[in-house]
Amino acid sequence: MGSTYRQKVFLTGLVGAVAVVLVVSCNMTMPRQRWNKKWGPLVPHRMFPGDCGICHVTDGWGTLREDFSFDHEKETGRSLEGAHAGAACLRCHNDRGPVTDYLVRGCGGCHPDPHASALGLDCQSCHSQIDWRPTGLIAEHATTRFHLVAAHAVVPCESCHLQAAVGQFKGTPTQCEFCHQRSLASAKTPDHAANGWTTNCERCHTAAGWTGGGFEHHFFPLTGAHAGLLCTSCHTGGDFQPIPSDCFSCHSDDFPLGPDHVALDFPQNCEQCHSTTAWTPASFQHSFPLERNHNVACTLCHTAGTTSTFDCLNCHDQVKTDNIHDEVGGYSYNSPACYQCHPDGRE
Repeated sequence: MGSTYRQKVFLTGLVGAVAVVLVVSCNMTMPRQRWNKKWGPLVPHRMFPGDCGICHVTDGWGTLREDFSFDHEKETGRSLEGAHAGAACLRCHNDRGPVTDYLVRGCGGCHPDPHASALGLDCQSCHSQIDWRPTGLIAEHATTRFHLVAAHAVVPCESCHLQAAVGQFKGTPTQCEFCHQRSLASAKTPDHAANGWTTNCERCHTAAGWTGGGFEHHFFPLTGAHAGLLCTSCHTGGDFQPIPSDCFSCHSDDFPLGPDHVALDFPQNCEQCHSTTAWTPASFQHSFPLERNHNVACTLCHTAGTTSTFDCLNCHDQVKTDNIHDEVGGYSYNSPACYQCHPDGRE
C-alpha cells in the first residue's frame, strides 16, 4: 500500500489534535524529537497502524523521522496553532481513547482545570493557544471593586489572590495593609507603626509606588520652600501630633539673623514681611517709599529701637534744611513735620 493510504489509516481516530480550535492553515513538518518523560509514560499504540516506519527511525523507538510530514488541517479539518503546533503527536493522540472523546470537552479535555471550575469553562476568555499566560485581565478586573492601575497592573495574580492556583479569587480584601504588611513594618522614616499609620494608606500614597507620598497638607499648605521639605523637618523626633503653624515656632533661629529684627524689636509674625518662597527679598510694603536716598538700613530712620517711631533728622542736617525752607510758612525742624509735608519723600 502507498504511504498516503497508510497515513490515512493512521489518522482514523484523529479528528483534532487540540481542544481549543482556531482555524488557520497549518502544514506541519515534525522535527526530529524524542519523547519527554515528564509527559508521562510512553503508551502502547494499539490504535495506530502497523507500519512503524511511518513515524519512527530504525535506530530507536523514541525518535521520530526527520522527514515525517503531515498536513493536519487538510487531513483532519483541525489546524494546530501556537503551542499546539509544536506539541508531540502523542500529547493528544495516545491510548486514552479517540481524540473525539476529549475534544468535545473543550480545553478541559486535555488540560486539567487548575481553577477547580470556579472561573467557568470558557478558558479562551483569559488564555490563548500561545501559552497559559492570561490576557485581558486588567479590563476584566475593572469590572470588580478594585481596578488594576500603575504597579498593581503588573503583579502576578497570586500575589493578592493567595488561592489563585485553585481558582479562588473572591473575597480578597482591597485594603492596602492586607497585602503590604512587610512594607508597612519597614516604613521607619517616619515610623508608621509608632504614629498609628497602619490603615488608609491611600491618604498619603498612590498605586504608583510608596515614594512620593501624596498626603494633602490642608491645614498648612506646603507652598514655596515648604513644598520640598521632608516631613521630619517640621515634625521632629518622629512626633506627628499637631504642631503650631506660625512661622516663628519653626524659624526662631532664623529670626535674629535678619537685619535689624532684634535691634528694632520686629514683630514675630513673619508673614507681614516674608513669603514662603524665601526670606529675601522681603515683601513688606513700606508706607513711606524707600526710593533713592531713602533705601537705607532700617536703623538709620528708626533710631529709637522700634519701628513705631522714625527720625528724619538723623540724615537731614538742620542748617541745610532751614536754608531750603526759609520761605516756607509754618516750617518746623522735626520729624513729624517733615512727614506731614513730604509723605512720599519728595520735595
